[in-house]
Amino acid sequence: MNIPDKINIAVVCLFCGAALEGPENAVYSSGDLIKCAQCGEGNDYDSVVEVAKEKGMEQLKGAVQGAIKETFKGLLKR
Repeated sequence: MNIPDKINIAVVCLFCGAALEGPENAVYSSGDLIKCAQCGEGNDYDSVVEVAKEKGMEQLKGAVQGAIKETFKGLLKR
């Protein structure tokens, strides 16, 4: 099966969809607000992480489903 071992998900602003980027050495934790450089809104750390996790799970699910379909397609042809 061809399932990726890593999935890169951009952490995006919940208000405008721009990528959230902070200083390289910035450390955020639960309860922090991350200011969007694009729109200036404060994004709740926990909410941003949850959205990124959901996107990652969707991508992984799609990859697994595709791999399963390919595997069974090959098995049924034999």
